[in-house]
Amino acid sequence: MSANTLYLRTPAKINLSLVALGKRADGYHELLTEMVMIDLYDDLLLERTLDPGIHLRLSGRTVDGDLSANLVVRALSLLWEASKKKGLNPSGGFAADLSKKIPVGAGLGGGSSNAAIALWGGNRLLGHPLSIDDLRDLGRSLGADVPFFLGSPRAMGVGRGDILIPLPPPEPVAILLWNPEIPLPTPAVYKALDPADLEYKGPVELTEKERSNRIGSLLKSGVLVNSLERPAIGLCPQIGKGIEFLEKIRPGNVRMTGSGPTVFARFSVREKAVEVSGEITTALGGWAGVFGVLSESPVPGI
Repeated sequence: MSANTLYLRTPAKINLSLVALGKRADGYHELLTEMVMIDLYDDLLLERTLDPGIHLRLSGRTVDGDLSANLVVRALSLLWEASKKKGLNPSGGFAADLSKKIPVGAGLGGGSSNAAIALWGGNRLLGHPLSIDDLRDLGRSLGADVPFFLGSPRAMGVGRGDILIPLPPPEPVAILLWNPEIPLPTPAVYKALDPADLEYKGPVELTEKERSNRIGSLLKSGVLVNSLERPAIGLCPQIGKGIEFLEKIRPGNVRMTGSGPTVFARFSVREKAVEVSGEITTALGGWAGVFGVLSESPVPGI
């Protein structure tokens, strides 16, 4: 592999907990969410080219929409323009070959991870004109989850979920994922969220101390919660069936991740998780897999 080419892996994540407190003045929801990266990866081959522009080829799982709107293309375009502002005058462009293995639109952060690792890899191929903080700022403009994949493998997200507090690496458990393979757009889930279920009825403006106290309470409780679960089940009842199935086997260790529809369960014994993954797909259909949690950042030096 030449110095102008990088082979990268972009991990998925799960939200161990996600608490929506209320709506902020900017229209987004104020969140507390504990996120953990797992070893389910998309593959990204990134190359500097003589041809100008950003060229993307997709394989694996189907991704809807125009290629020009893909987060990898948008991330590399932002990086290119930001590098110019740093005084770099790059020629040519980028070619990206993305093989999708992470379920799409599943609450697993696949697109955000693609964007984050593309930013890091593209920056490396350009000679590191941007700092890691610069890359996180670019990522934040692409999506709330993007900065997470440029840091610790376990973190608490506050604000829109994009203000990150690194946490110690997670306990080495096996994570069973089950996805009913029913599309569930994130905006629809937030729209279905009942305002009466939110703690704050007006605009939320938590101080740093208030956020810190709430984070401490959530982590200390050890309880898995997801405020988006009820509206998601209302839109996709199959999610509730998956949670009910897994709760009978691993009570207290089951939750929906993100805005769904993927459900996860934590297991201390991987073999048992593999066994149950077969049982749930036999009973309910869909897709299932068993993965480990990451103990190190996918970005070297973090």
